[in-house]
Amino acid sequence: MKKTTSPLMEPAVRDYSQPPQREQNELSLHSPPLGAVRVAPLNGETTLSFMSRVASRYKLTAKELIGALVDVGRRPNLFTVRPDGEVVFNAEARAVVAAFCRMPEEHLHRALPAWGRDVPSSRLGNRPAAWVRTAATIPPTGPGCRACTATATRGQEEARRYLLPHGRVCVKHQCWMMETPVVDGAAAVPGQLDLRYVPQNGAAQRRHIRLLRRSAHAGEAFTMAQAIMASWWDEPWLEEILWPDRLRLMAPGNDLAWRAAARDAVTYPEAVTLAAALADPGLQQRLLNDAGRHQPHALADVPSLVDELARRLERPWLAGRLSAITTGPLNAWVRACVRTQAGHKPKTRSMWHVSPPHRPAPITRLLAETRPVDETPGKTESARAPAPDVAETAKGFARGLRHARTYATEHGHLCIPYRHEKDGFQLGLWLANQRAAGPQLSPERSQALAALDPWWNPAWSTLWQRIYLRARRLLDLGTDIRPEQGFPGTSENLGTWLYRQCQVYSSLHPQQRRLLAQIGISAEAARHALPRRRNLAEARDQSLTNARAYWQEHGHLCASSADTYAGFPIGQWLTNLRVRARRGILDPALTQQLDAMDPWWAPPWPSDWQRACYTVTELVRSGHPLDPESVFAAFDDELGQWLYTQCVSYPGLAVEQRRQLAAVGLTEQTAQTARPNPATHRPSLETGLYYARSYAALHGDLNASPSDRHEGFPIGKWLARQKHQAGLHTAKFAAPYPAGPLLAAIDPWWNPPWNGDWQINHRAARRLVENGIKLLPAQGFPGTPDWTGQWLYTQCVTYQNLHPGQQQRLTQLGITTANSCTAQPRRVTQQASFDTGLAHARSYAAQHGHLAVPRSANHHGYRLGTWLAHQRKRAANGRLPHRRAEALDVLDSWWNPSWGLPWQIAYHAVRNEIHGHILNAAAGFPGLPPAATRWLLTQCTNYGDLHPGQQELLTGLGITPQDAHAARPQRETRMRRRTGTNGPRPTTVSSSIDGGLPYARSYAHTHGGLGTAHYTTEHNGFPLGWWLYEQRKRAVAHLRRTGRPWPHDTQLTALDPWWNPPWRASWNHSYHQAHTHHTAGRPFPGTTTKWIRTQQRTWNQLHPHQQHLLTTLGIHGPTPLISYNSRPTKLTGQPIELTNGPTATLKQETHSSQTPPSPSPQATSSPSPTQSTPPAPTSQLISPAQHPEH
Repeated sequence: MKKTTSPLMEPAVRDYSQPPQREQNELSLHSPPLGAVRVAPLNGETTLSFMSRVASRYKLTAKELIGALVDVGRRPNLFTVRPDGEVVFNAEARAVVAAFCRMPEEHLHRALPAWGRDVPSSRLGNRPAAWVRTAATIPPTGPGCRACTATATRGQEEARRYLLPHGRVCVKHQCWMMETPVVDGAAAVPGQLDLRYVPQNGAAQRRHIRLLRRSAHAGEAFTMAQAIMASWWDEPWLEEILWPDRLRLMAPGNDLAWRAAARDAVTYPEAVTLAAALADPGLQQRLLNDAGRHQPHALADVPSLVDELARRLERPWLAGRLSAITTGPLNAWVRACVRTQAGHKPKTRSMWHVSPPHRPAPITRLLAETRPVDETPGKTESARAPAPDVAETAKGFARGLRHARTYATEHGHLCIPYRHEKDGFQLGLWLANQRAAGPQLSPERSQALAALDPWWNPAWSTLWQRIYLRARRLLDLGTDIRPEQGFPGTSENLGTWLYRQCQVYSSLHPQQRRLLAQIGISAEAARHALPRRRNLAEARDQSLTNARAYWQEHGHLCASSADTYAGFPIGQWLTNLRVRARRGILDPALTQQLDAMDPWWAPPWPSDWQRACYTVTELVRSGHPLDPESVFAAFDDELGQWLYTQCVSYPGLAVEQRRQLAAVGLTEQTAQTARPNPATHRPSLETGLYYARSYAALHGDLNASPSDRHEGFPIGKWLARQKHQAGLHTAKFAAPYPAGPLLAAIDPWWNPPWNGDWQINHRAARRLVENGIKLLPAQGFPGTPDWTGQWLYTQCVTYQNLHPGQQQRLTQLGITTANSCTAQPRRVTQQASFDTGLAHARSYAAQHGHLAVPRSANHHGYRLGTWLAHQRKRAANGRLPHRRAEALDVLDSWWNPSWGLPWQIAYHAVRNEIHGHILNAAAGFPGLPPAATRWLLTQCTNYGDLHPGQQELLTGLGITPQDAHAARPQRETRMRRRTGTNGPRPTTVSSSIDGGLPYARSYAHTHGGLGTAHYTTEHNGFPLGWWLYEQRKRAVAHLRRTGRPWPHDTQLTALDPWWNPPWRASWNHSYHQAHTHHTAGRPFPGTTTKWIRTQQRTWNQLHPHQQHLLTTLGIHGPTPLISYNSRPTKLTGQPIELTNGPTATLKQETHSSQTPPSPSPQATSSPSPTQSTPPAPTSQLISPAQHPEH
């Protein structure tokens, strides 16, 4: 019988091309190893300390034992085990460790606080078997009581325990267990303090335990109390004598290191007392009663709290010290308490939250600060250098403080409006951000600002503070503020504000009342305050003085309501007087004085009309001719429109209005000869109606296409706008469109419910009838052009489905319901159709000199553009007879060019523009319109690629090959209108692909690509950056519209494969800068270093090609076995040291696993790296042709 081998017993075939990916359940495939010695854990011990004690029994280290038991991927050097750290196992590893130690898992779970914690999940699904945590990521730990540990372990072993806030005192052996960091493998300070002569700590721990049982917020209150005690620990209070004595009795030495390490032990009794006070609901209620509805500015605003704390802490002198404090954790807690409990709305942050600036400094940092300068410190995780972003924040605060100091020196305060800006620095916004931090701001920064202005962050608005400072300056100048007399000597606004403060005096903040008392407004004075009395006679005289000055300068008093003069609102003042005058309640004496200056200051017609009339009068007096027949060319667009409107409405004007117009030369006779300006940018209704009547008189209707112009006026665009406005008006209002009846009087069907093409075809048919051609549907409409006949037949076929208005208009042409049923289709021979088209082509060529006709062009109602396009198509297919082609060649030898019709149309348009001009190619063709200049420059740039026939035509314009080679763009520039773009754009430069491609080739040859071209980059006088921006827009638009690549993409890709990457082009600029410094071996500048860190943190969000480009510089993302440290301690100038490769230094956490860890939360929540990349021109971008995937 053949023996069957289980698959589990067969040797596994490992793929060594991939990293080891052992499954976690491999631990359960074999029996767990049993140790030779049974080791019991200590209560509250760290798991790593327990593993170290177990390993010591076998003369091993914890790292070696963990690697042997739970298999860390055969790479024991990938993680570092520190005595003050912690290790976390998964379920399988816990079973193996428990079996090896010969201890039940339940016992280990009860004794070891971190035993039941699971390892973090991995992004690949499998979790590591063991995860080592550092001291900065776990609760405080330290050596337990030496005597207790020796008793429990029966030897001299040392164990580390979790130090609970209420378990730091060993009552049996009278010692305090300290949090001791590990430096160079040894504890920085001894692990315990002697409490034999300090019984207060033992009693305090008993009170602490009772407090935890009674109060639900006792733990949070003790954390807050510790932060408060840490801030008081650094205060130089000479009255404090208990803490120095207690420190002397506890610590064996009196140096700075012992003072730093024993801080929590010395202040522990007071911290427990303070925690009980903070958690007392009664004390919180008294605090709210003292604060009222106000946010306390200083602790002096809550005297009940200050007195109670001084009483409970048995320090009477403390009340005076605390009353002057305006910052710190206690002040922050007071404000949070008032904010949290003063309303019923849920708050986003608890009153027990301790902000980072107020948290006690770690012991490691305190020890590092007390170490001598010449001593080489050991490296600890918590005592590393500050992060770069912290240094940048400190630098930014120092800059803002310098500007604030300058402002405070000049003005004496820091109550700056939000939008205040000085020397390019937004000081108002910066101070607003500091105020928003409020009590969460670090004490050092708050004190620095308070030294400049004690009221830089008041509990009330800064506007109140600024107005108060105005009153204070008035008092300093010698003007007494007397509330009982109505605040004489103050301005109206300031006096009214001061009286308002007296009215609400009882509801003001206590500190506000204190400030008012300093300027003479006490509670007694506020009760007897009188309102500010305004001197009406003085105010009227002052207003008349300003009005007289305005009249002397402008010659009238028709100011708009928004006008001001010397700070006085002259416009609003006159508007109010006009309202009173029309109501008949204005003082006659005031009316007489104003009439003496300007008799039409309050006309019965709108004041805007009078203001425009005064402006025209002034211009006519200065020499501007008033010529209605020449469209008022001497005036600007707005005044010209206004003058034509007066001419149209002249009979309806008032007698006095006509008299004023006649005074400037606009009489009833001259008004009848007025013509509006067709080139106006914003045509009025009267201007549009004028050209609409003229257009209808010529064509018989208003069936104009949007591109039609009449006498230079865009009648098609204007009518389209009127139709759009009519539709919007009908959708919103029941009343008809105001301009509708006026246009309907010209053409009843100016805005029909059918499309405009039907109207245009109907016009062509109507003209045939007017010319004597009778429409005969039964005979196929003989005598009509092809398209008109086909359209008429279509209308007959669909006659029953037409709108009643369409049927009515067809009836006027002779097409009724009866004869439409007998309509026959159009029958025209090909030769007759060609002769008809040729006749129209001959007429067009005689008028324009060519046959470069767009496809949509009509000639006397005939679709000449469509007919010529059909002939070109037949010629291209070889179906056009030679005789017909010769007939068209006689009219225009270039009627069917081989280079495309658009070029030919543009050529003839430019030829018409340059008539009478001398072309100067070297100067950029000055004197021509921008469109013609751009087209000519494009042809000169691509002269060598043109067809010989095109070159012959350009020679006819006067452009020789020498001229084309010497052509250069003009230097004339203008600002682009597009929002957000500040770069200048030449007016004579074309954005076409042909116009910029030669410059792009030259730039790519010089710089090795197009990636370094910014928006403002110019090359040989050509705005290449702007041109590339336009090409990228067109490529994206074409892809979205058609779903196919842009036709010209291959031309630019040949120059630079990454000219239009799938990410933002600014990313390429930053990459070029990094590439340049990497290639040259120079240190990275600060902006590039920050950009590289951003790419590494957001590596998973980058495009695969972006990742490969960064890899070519030695920049990598987080590796599977090492977590990337987002805040490296030191950044050198070598690019390779920024990588996160196998040689990176471990900073935060280490783990042993067979699978990579999950990405950090910072990586998953960071913004996209393409959103914050500082552009900088650099060298050649790596071509995708150099990539392995290409």
